[in-house]
Amino acid sequence: MNALRPVGWRATWLVILLSLFLTACGGDSSSHSGGEPTPPDTGNGDNGGDGDGGGDDGGDDGGETGQSFTVAVIPDTQKYSRYSPERYIAQTQWIADNYQEYNIPFTLHLGDVVDLPREDSEWAAAMEAMQILDVNPETPYSILAGNHDVLNSGQWDADRDLAAEPFPRYFSAARQAGNFSTFQGADDTGFNSYHIFEAEGREYLVLALDWRVSDQSLEWARGVLDAHPDVPTILTTHQLLNIAGDGETAIFTEHGARLWDQLIRSHDQIFLTFNGHHHGEAMMVGKNDYGRDVVMVVVDYQSGFWGGNGMMQLVTFDLTNDELDFMSYSPWVAAIDEASRQPQDELSRWEFSVPMDFEQRFAGLNQGEGIVAPGSIEGTQAYWILDSAHQLTATDNSVKFMDASGNGNTMTLVPYKDAEGNDPQGALSDFFQVTAEAPAFGYATGSARFMGRNEIGGYYLTTDGPSLTFEQSAAGQPGFLPQYTIEAVVRLPGGWTPENNQWSGILNHQPGISQVCNYHSVSCSGSDASLGLNVSSLKEFQWVSTSQNGKGQDNWSWEVSNEYWYHIALVNDGERVQMYVDGSLVMRTGVDEQQGLLVEPGQPWSIGVNSWQGNPSNLFAGDIAEIRINNRALGRDEWLYNQR
Repeated sequence: MNALRPVGWRATWLVILLSLFLTACGGDSSSHSGGEPTPPDTGNGDNGGDGDGGGDDGGDDGGETGQSFTVAVIPDTQKYSRYSPERYIAQTQWIADNYQEYNIPFTLHLGDVVDLPREDSEWAAAMEAMQILDVNPETPYSILAGNHDVLNSGQWDADRDLAAEPFPRYFSAARQAGNFSTFQGADDTGFNSYHIFEAEGREYLVLALDWRVSDQSLEWARGVLDAHPDVPTILTTHQLLNIAGDGETAIFTEHGARLWDQLIRSHDQIFLTFNGHHHGEAMMVGKNDYGRDVVMVVVDYQSGFWGGNGMMQLVTFDLTNDELDFMSYSPWVAAIDEASRQPQDELSRWEFSVPMDFEQRFAGLNQGEGIVAPGSIEGTQAYWILDSAHQLTATDNSVKFMDASGNGNTMTLVPYKDAEGNDPQGALSDFFQVTAEAPAFGYATGSARFMGRNEIGGYYLTTDGPSLTFEQSAAGQPGFLPQYTIEAVVRLPGGWTPENNQWSGILNHQPGISQVCNYHSVSCSGSDASLGLNVSSLKEFQWVSTSQNGKGQDNWSWEVSNEYWYHIALVNDGERVQMYVDGSLVMRTGVDEQQGLLVEPGQPWSIGVNSWQGNPSNLFAGDIAEIRINNRALGRDEWLYNQR
C-alpha cells in the first residue's frame, strides 16, 4: 500500500536558503550544504509575488504548467516550548520570512504545542512563536491539541472542563478568526476547527481535529465535510498513524482506526492526513471507499536532539509533474555556520515523492466515480479487479476489493468453515493471497489466489450486491437482466485434482434455483446456485443460470489446462446464452432459449466458492484476476480478452 518513491529532491527543493532568514537568525549566508529547499516555480515568472499577494498569484488553473505551492508542517513543539523556544521561533520565523518566496499559503501544527499544560511559561513561549505568523494575515495556520496540551489526556474532547483547559484559552476560535480569513469555524468544544485556503486557483479545506475526538465532534466534522463535498481536504490530528517496530512501516493506532472507519474512508475529499505524537517518520497510502488514494503521514522529531532541533516538514504540491514532494528541513540548523555544525545538526532528511494526478483525484468527489477504470465501459453493473490497486484499506486487517464500476458492490473476504464448523486455522496467506501475477490481457496488474482447502476451511469473497437489482421481471420483481455479458479471467493451479477441486465456484449468486424461481414466479426448481460459473469434476468450465423462461441447459467448455490464463465470456442477447473461452465458441452452448438472467436482489454474490441449497460449498483453487458484469451483449472488441 506504500507508494513512497525516493527522489533526489526535484528542482523544487535543491538550491540555497534565503540569506534574509540567515541574517535574521545570525547565520553566515556564505556557508551552506545541500539539502536546503529552493523556491518552487509558481508559473508567474517571479517566484515571489509582489509582496502583498501571499505568493498565490500564479494563475487560475490548478493544473497549469509550472505551478506548485508548499504547505509547511510543524510537528510536536513540546520540547521547544519547555526547553528551547528559540528553535520554535526559528520555524515560524522562517515561514514568515519566506512564505512568498516558497509560495506557502498555509501552515499545519500537529499538536503537543507544550510539554506541561499547567505551565504558563510554556504557553507564553508557544504564543511568542506563533504570533510571528499571527501578525500577517498572509501566513495562516491551523493548530490543534495533543495529549500534552490538555489537563487529562484520557478524556474525550466533549468531556473536558472547557473553562479550565488552557488550549482554547490561548488558541481560541475568536483569536483565529480575528487573525485569518481562512478560518471558517470551530465546534462547541473549541478543540476542533477548520480553515479553507486557496492555492494556485483551487480551494483546500484543512480539518484540524483534537487528540481524542468524541462522537459529538466526529458528527461535527462530518457536517463540515458534507457541507463542502467538492473541496479537497487535508486532515490533521495529533494521533492517527503509529510506526511499526521496523521504524519504517506506518500502522493505524486505535484512535486512527476510528477516524479512518468513521470519517476518512467515507469522505472522498480527504486526500492527505498528517499526525505527530509517535517519534519518527512513516507514511501509508490507503484506499478509501471510492478506491482512491489517501496519503497519510506521521512525522514527529520531539524525541531527537534538542526536541527535534528545529526539524519541520515541507510538502510541495507539484502540479506540473502530478506528485506530492516531501522534505523534512530544519531552519535552525540552516542558520548555523556549516563549519560550526555538530554531527547531530541535521539540515534535512526524509525526502520522497508520492505520485498524485490532482485533476483526476479531485474530480467527481464523493460521486462514486473513484478510480477511473478503463474496463468500466457503458452498461457495466459490477466489476471486480482483484489486484492490490483495487484493494481497499481496512483497519481490522480484513480484505476488501472495490467495485471498479463505481456501483458500490464491494467484495469482502470471509471464512469458509471446516468440517467441524470452525473458522480456518492458520495464517490467511495459507488460504488466500493477493499476488502480482496477471494475464497478458485485461486491466488487472495482479490477481487473487485462492487455495481451496475445503475440509480444513478456507476463504472466499462475497457481497450483497447493493446495486445489482437490475430491472423488473414479468412478475414485477426487481432482479431481471434482459441481456448480459459476464466475463471472468481465471487460471487453475498446477496441483488441481477432482478430489479436492471439483465443482468449485468462480462466480455465483448464492440462492438456489428454486428460491429464485419462486421469487420471480417462474416454473423451475433445483438446488444448484441460481447463477454459477464453476469448474466441473472433468475440469470444464460450467455456466448455470436461471432466466425469465426458467432453467435452461448448462453451458460447458472443453477440459481446460492448468497454469494457463483463460478468458471466459458468457453472452446473452435476450434469447440464449453462449459461452466463449479465449474467444472461441464452445461446443455445448446456446442449446435452449434463455431470456436474460434472474437473480434475487440482496442475496449474496460470491467469488471463489460455489453454493448448494443456498449455502456456500466447494471452494475454488486457482487465480482470479477480473470479473465483469455488463447489461449488454458486448461485441468481441469490447471483451477483456481483447484489451491488451
